Amino acid sequence: MKKVFVVLTAMIASADALDSYRLGPSPENRFSLEVEKTGLLRGKKHQFVFGRYHGAVAYDAKRPEASKVQFEIQSNTIMCLDTWVSDKDKVKIMKVALEDMLAADKYPTISFVSNRIEAKGDNRFDVLGGLSLRGILQNVTVAVTKTGDTYDGTATVNMKNYGLKPPVTLLGAVGTKELIIVSFHIAATR
Repeated sequence: MKKVFVVLTAMIASADALDSYRLGPSPENRFSLEVEKTGLLRGKKHQFVFGRYHGAVAYDAKRPEASKVQFEIQSNTIMCLDTWVSDKDKVKIMKVALEDMLAADKYPTISFVSNRIEAKGDNRFDVLGGLSLRGILQNVTVAVTKTGDTYDGTATVNMKNYGLKPPVTLLGAVGTKELIIVSFHIAATR
């Protein structure tokens, strides 16, 4: 997957008709995951952010469907932002996230490469592509809004599509929904 990422980045950078943007962390940017709890903790949500990621967008203003996107996240930079759990529980949550869910030691990156973009009007797009998580590639659709050089987006990812079982504790009295809501706000640089 790394080789495909490098080749796509080179293709994006060399596209003459496209505006090229770099994506990466900055104080105003955010790339996050949200997972809802079930059972006794219904209504609560785990909030995670990633500290290191990078990518590129090649945007064609005249033909947005010809645009390209690639993105890569370093798995081990995930951080839990939950304020409703104790510090001790936050350590347990991070252990599950890093070791069980992301297997960050074995799969250090999560990547996305677009294969189709559909214009939805008013600078809104559905970006369809392959999301590689834990070495498993699945198709996902990301709803994106472009405002100037800033991209806001959301996608829903099902854990089961990546061979993951939603975590449960207390004999099933507390659990996690299988859907992960991915969201981002990224100001791109030229």
